[in-house]
Order: sequence, then structure tokens, then C-alpha cells
Amino acid sequence: MSSVIAGISMLVENDTISTSERVDESVFGRHEFLKEHPHIVIPTIIVVSIASVTGTFGNILILMAVASFKKLRNIESIFIVNLAISDMFVTAITDPMNIVAKLEGEEFFNSIPGLCQTMGSLCTISCIGSLMSIGSLSFNRYIYICHQHLYTKVFTRRNCICLCVCFYIFGMCLVLLNVAGLGDHQFDRKAVLCIWDRMATHKFTIFFSVVLVWVPMILIGICYSLIYRFVSQHRKNISSSSQRNVKTQLAKTLFIIYAVFSACWIPYALAIAVDYDDSFSHEAHSYIATFAHLHPSINWIVYYTTNKNFRTAFNSILCVCKDRTKRKAVDSKASATVSQGESSNTTDTKL
Repeated sequence: MSSVIAGISMLVENDTISTSERVDESVFGRHEFLKEHPHIVIPTIIVVSIASVTGTFGNILILMAVASFKKLRNIESIFIVNLAISDMFVTAITDPMNIVAKLEGEEFFNSIPGLCQTMGSLCTISCIGSLMSIGSLSFNRYIYICHQHLYTKVFTRRNCICLCVCFYIFGMCLVLLNVAGLGDHQFDRKAVLCIWDRMATHKFTIFFSVVLVWVPMILIGICYSLIYRFVSQHRKNISSSSQRNVKTQLAKTLFIIYAVFSACWIPYALAIAVDYDDSFSHEAHSYIATFAHLHPSINWIVYYTTNKNFRTAFNSILCVCKDRTKRKAVDSKASATVSQGESSNTTDTKL
């Protein structure tokens, strides 16, 4: 970690472009934001780098676990897989581009037409997919626990897959509204990354904040409140049914994921609504936007620490990978020994 900080500090010292040399004071060129605001850039790069690597690893682990273990291949796993795919876009693409934005500045994205708009649009679609997946999981748990007789009718495999497809179609429709002049995706000069343009149409930004963040979060919260009340009233019956008890435990895991998502996105939803005159500082917008994109890197840790089936699956996958690595190392060593022995025998024969 210290070597990373030292390397960035050297980069700041070597890049001596002064602020007065920029044509547009609000547009940062290569390393300029880093030079002027190292207290923002250095912590952000460290946090986002860790989040990108661990989040991508964790979401791949989730997909492998669902594909490999029969206990995890059920109806609700369709939404879990969809959530992991949406999250992996953020950890594998959005997070690295966030680092690029902090280092290269807006000029880099201006040099590649459409890049920033594309990254911002795809990020919006994936985040909508994540929130909708979390919402569907909460409703799934509510129906299963509180109205079990309706579960097989409502949550068929076909219905769940169609819902997941609709999430992305809805996100695409929202992005296409930009063509009609409602909202936009641009380089945010305060957060210094490609994201939803909160200043393009502020009324639509308020709509975006309320309809796509606050309303779903409130509805999801209501679902979990009803689940909690039902479980409290029927605790004995649920405890006597092992399968239903397992499903209730999954509801606890999914509630934590919902809580993490809410904690990450509520500050951003508040900021874009309140900062109508773009008066908030670089620090505020940069830290809030970075914090909002941390949730995809945390979900797999929640699964591991709170759900027995996922923990068993993760441990099995990691142990298999570890055993294969050891086996390859042993085989390579054995091959090298055999080759060395054959070489010695050939030399002895020649002599």
C-alpha cells in the first residue's frame, strides 16, 4: 500500500502543470485533479482498486456457486445471479473507469467521443438492474414466507427470467429519455467520473431520485417489515419446518444486502436532489459517488458470513482451486525432476 501511495506522490511531483495553464478551470486534464486534490484522489484510488478486485472476484464466486451447487439452484437464485451480473459490471468496468477518470481527467473522455455517455448509461442500467433484483428478492421472500400457497403460481422460472429481462429494458428506456432532452450522462466535474448528469434537467433528477431510489427502497422495507411481523407471530411453526426455516435465514441475508445497498445509495440520492445549484465541494461529490458504487463489492461477503449454503459453496470452490494449484505445482516439479534425470542419463551414455 505504501508503494502505491509513493508512486502516486511521485507522479504528482513530476506532473507540474499549473492551474493557470488550463484553458477551462473546470476541466481537468491528465493528472491535474490528482495534483490539485491528492487528499481526494489517493484514498479514492486505493478504495476503488480494492473494491474492484474483491468485488469482481466475489461476484464470479457467486455465479460459480449457483452453477455448481444444487442447493443454490432454485427460483430465487435467478434474481441472485442477475444481481451478481449487474454488480460485476460495476466492479469490473465502472470502478476501473473511475480510476481512469481521477488520473486522466475529462480531457481523456472528450478525446473519445461517446465513451463517457456510454459508461454512464451502462452504469445506470446496471444499478437499476441491481435495485430491481433486490426488490424482487424481497417480494419473493415475502410471498414465500407470508403467502406460501401463492409462491409456485407467482414465481415460476419463466416469470422470473422475464422480470430480469424487463429490468434492463426499463433501464434502457430511462437512458433513451436522454434523447428527448430529459436528463443526460456526462462527465461530472465535481465527482470527476462518468455518471448521471444531475444538472442537465434538475426536475428529472428529482424524479430519478424519488421514483428509482426512494420508492423502491420504501417498498422493499415494507416487505421486510411484514416478513418480520409474520415470523414473530408464527415463530414456532417456522422453526418446526426445516425447509421454511432455511428460506427464512435467506431472507435475513437478503435484508442485509438491501440495508447495504440503501446505506450506499441514500447519500447519493440526497446529494443529487439537494445540490440544485452545484455548490457542493469536490470532496462531497467524489466521496459520495465512490461510496454509492461500493455495494457490488460487499454482497458476496454478506452471503459468506450470513448464509450457510453459500459459505459451504464458496469454501468448496476455493478448496478445489487451491488443490488444483498444488497439484499443478507438484506435477511441474515432478516433470522437471524427470527431465533432469533423463538429461543426466543421456550425458552418462555419451561418456
